[in-house]
Amino acid sequence: MSEATRPGRLERLAAIGWAGLLLGCALLLAGLLSKGAALDTRITALLPETRQGALLEYAEQRLTQAFEDRFVLLVQGEAPARLVADLKARLEQSASVTAFDDDILHTPDSDLSAYRYRLLSPSLAAADNDAWVQRGLRQLFTPGGDADPRQDPFGLLDAWQDQRLAGPIRLIDGLPAVKDEGAAWFIVSGQLTSSPYDMAMQQRLGTALAEFSDAHSDAELLRSGLVFHAAAGAEQAKRETLTIGIGSLLGIALLLWITFRRGSILASLLLPVACGVLFALPLTWLLFGTLNLLTLAFGASLIGIAIDYALHFQCARQLAPEQPLARLWPGLLLGLISSLVAYLVQLATPLPGLRQMATFVALGLIGAWLTVRLWLPWFTPRPHAATARIATRLNRLRLPLHAPRYWGLLALLGVLAVVMIATRLSADDDLRQLNPSPAELITEQQRVQILLDSPTASRYLLVTAEQEGELLERLEALDADLADLEAQGHLTHYRHLAQAVPSKATQDANLERVRQAYRNALPELIAQAGLPPALLETAQRSLESVPLLTITTWLDTPVGQADAMLWLGADADDERADMAALITLGDADSTAQQALARLAAPEYVLYQDRVATLSSHLAQLRDQIALCLAIAVAGLAMIFGVRYRGRAWCVLLPPLGALLATLALLSALNIGLTLFHLLGLLLVLGIGLDAGIFSTEHPDSAAVWLAISLSCASSLLAFGLLAFSATPALHYLGLTCLIGLASAWALVPFARAGARSLSSRQDTP
Repeated sequence: MSEATRPGRLERLAAIGWAGLLLGCALLLAGLLSKGAALDTRITALLPETRQGALLEYAEQRLTQAFEDRFVLLVQGEAPARLVADLKARLEQSASVTAFDDDILHTPDSDLSAYRYRLLSPSLAAADNDAWVQRGLRQLFTPGGDADPRQDPFGLLDAWQDQRLAGPIRLIDGLPAVKDEGAAWFIVSGQLTSSPYDMAMQQRLGTALAEFSDAHSDAELLRSGLVFHAAAGAEQAKRETLTIGIGSLLGIALLLWITFRRGSILASLLLPVACGVLFALPLTWLLFGTLNLLTLAFGASLIGIAIDYALHFQCARQLAPEQPLARLWPGLLLGLISSLVAYLVQLATPLPGLRQMATFVALGLIGAWLTVRLWLPWFTPRPHAATARIATRLNRLRLPLHAPRYWGLLALLGVLAVVMIATRLSADDDLRQLNPSPAELITEQQRVQILLDSPTASRYLLVTAEQEGELLERLEALDADLADLEAQGHLTHYRHLAQAVPSKATQDANLERVRQAYRNALPELIAQAGLPPALLETAQRSLESVPLLTITTWLDTPVGQADAMLWLGADADDERADMAALITLGDADSTAQQALARLAAPEYVLYQDRVATLSSHLAQLRDQIALCLAIAVAGLAMIFGVRYRGRAWCVLLPPLGALLATLALLSALNIGLTLFHLLGLLLVLGIGLDAGIFSTEHPDSAAVWLAISLSCASSLLAFGLLAFSATPALHYLGLTCLIGLASAWALVPFARAGARSLSSRQDTP
């Protein structure tokens, strides 16, 4: 070790202190692992944190609770009773299901018998006396019927239930089922034992279903529920963590071995990466309380960035050992700062997942840089002759000082890029870019929802009122328009509490209509049926005191529990005492969406399209990131202008040229710009700045050109694998970096030539 490279006493103490800090991180990581700290598999962690009103947040919470911990399975095959029994038994044995919906077709007769005279179907309300008599006769003389001539001679509750609670689910052979083109799908649904993101429960549930499918190869099974999407996302994240992390590590290791041919040098290059991960992993986990698997998949790209510092260090050490290391530190520090700026901008975003990713990578970069600065000067591996040969050959790829044709071509491409961006660049804020679920699973989910005619909770109307009666009246007032939209095919379905609990005015009107029928139609029914005349007085006496059906009473019944998510009560918002309820909506076309927006014109009605709202948040966030990117470019341009003065454009050419090239290529391929493309551009900016800084600091250095080339190649390996990710967000980010980094490397020769030309002019008297 020469005097020029020998660490001082202060650096020795700092190296020891860094070792102690890493030891503490290792102990912290061991503690987190031993405690079984939670791993988060939610792709929705990438979604913005919305600041909604308390009432709207409460509504979102109720809908989430109603749907997220439930599942629905549809099974079809021979001997359905045996299939359903076996499926339930396997699910119970897996300890993944806490309860099944065995009462899915519970009849409310016994629960609502006291309120039957206030629950009148629209067809009976509009019927004349003869129609009432004929219905009563059918109730009395239908074989197998359960008529009650004293309490309900006209079958009021049956008629109301048939029209108001009608749905696609029917009992077939004693089992709940739905029909699809003549074939029957039998329903197995219930509640999970834990969160749908619990990976242990996901595995048990998946194993039980796989064993069922293996045992009944001829049976068909359809799945619906958040747990299946969460399990698919977790499996994909784990798979991509292995392929991206291990794949990039092996690719980079092979690249570095071919270049340096020394195991000790290879170890010294990978040591900063390992220390960076060891430093970042437990601290990020501790700061956020959980660790998203997407953070690990994205953090695999840290391999292609953190190794930059070690590459510049070792290339300088191997190819110019006589040079003091002090010449290298300013460029490395400036490279770290510029990369941190590019990453830490993401901390300003309202996306928890991206903030966690940014924190992980930023800490990893700091850890890698400190390892290079404090530890690597102590290692002096012997260089291999192949390294110098490769650097010499690579250094021939340089641009002559006077090459107007190349500069003219570059200028032409720049103009074309600007024109392409200005005329063809578009945006894409479709929320589906966050959905990593397999197409097969999405198709199954949609088919189940169509067969069951079930709400998706992605659209709803929120209605408020001061009193329960007023709330029910407002729900009824909206019903007519919603029914028209459904009848015209613009809205698949809708559901609200007033369909089961009419307003007081409607219940009073129903009761009066029933009393009228008992006065006019019941005597004729008794006469034609040959019933005792005394029955008339007994039946009419039951109409004297009829209780009012309330929302609370309805929700307390087994059949009414399914509507619990629609009721927000009066305590949903601390600032307002209004009662609130939801109207859940099915799929709506553009006509229905416009009509729903009009229905929400009164201040007591709010229309919420969760997908559209989140897409709007993504669009706003994309604009914010674009602004941050512009501010970062302007700020860095000022910093480099102060340091490099006339050479500042040489520093900025690789990163800014790469941004233009990437946006132009995306425009040419008609790929809409998303939030994640912009995040990728931030990374391109950070890595491209490293190349620009070192090529400007040392324009004639073969070691620097080799380090830049290896850095870009290693980053391309890491981000190239991200571009093939099945997670759309990671794919967009990786594709952007793949294009941008290749462009940045191709522009470095121009930056070197410009820096050499300016240096030669300054040296000329």
